[in-house]
Amino acid sequence: MKKFTSQIILFSSITIVLLMIFLQVSSLIVNARGFKNSETESNTLIFKEDSKYQLLILGISHARNFSRHRNHELVEKITNKKVINIGQGGGACGLAEQLFYLDYFYKKNNSADTILFVLSPPLFYSKTLPIASNTFIEERFNFDFLFSYLKANGENKRERTIEYLRSKFSEEWLTKKPYSKIGEPKELIALDQKVVDEGFKSAYGDSLSETQFKKSCQIAEEIILLAQTKKSKILFIVPPALFGKWPGNNECIKFAKKMEQKNGCKYYDFSEAIIKPAYYYDHHHLNTKGIVYFTRKFLKPILD
Repeated sequence: MKKFTSQIILFSSITIVLLMIFLQVSSLIVNARGFKNSETESNTLIFKEDSKYQLLILGISHARNFSRHRNHELVEKITNKKVINIGQGGGACGLAEQLFYLDYFYKKNNSADTILFVLSPPLFYSKTLPIASNTFIEERFNFDFLFSYLKANGENKRERTIEYLRSKFSEEWLTKKPYSKIGEPKELIALDQKVVDEGFKSAYGDSLSETQFKKSCQIAEEIILLAQTKKSKILFIVPPALFGKWPGNNECIKFAKKMEQKNGCKYYDFSEAIIKPAYYYDHHHLNTKGIVYFTRKFLKPILD
């Protein structure tokens, strides 16, 4: 019996070691393919060490959209700034995970002069984003990343960690290559209120969660304090939407005003800044023409 137990332990140990080797090697192979910020939704595939950026963007899809579809290169050219975007779309990331990504960015001895905090109301109110399990499926496997996350605060960490590891054995991960279409040309013709209402329900459920909003405000202030210790300046912007203000917009602005008074963070409400359908590919995401227009008319002036 003792011999059998020893064999089981040995077999299990060898299996775990081989799995860890596979995780490391497969991620090294994928990482070696060389990804730009505009060519992946991953953060760890673009993170370097000892790098200085003039602008870091964080938030959900409205933030990541500044890099998708080769928008990243256009934003850098218009603003004349070196930009890194750690925003996460696809319903994959809450504020606690954005805090973790930012902390990990700094731990790699990176710096950013200014952080553009894209203050999308769904980021503060969503009950599903904080527990999303698919947050790290685009991230390379790294022991440092894994252990840093296990020590960080957050919800649903067990499921998120399992999905992080499981995803590295998928064909989608193993065949991942840099890709981005050049520009998003799709344009809306008009606002469809039925689609907008369905979008609100998808983002918020049946009602706005004040409990979740309070949690989010606390985490957002942690992001501010972390940034300030690293000498990064925070700018809040509420992104534009074809329908104007999201439910919860006013509460988010009240929070931003409080942070301006308390921590010196400037805020700008651009929720109703662009009402031309042709600048959107859906009711709250700017197409490439819209990103260029917004960056030139609104973003560049506040950064300057």
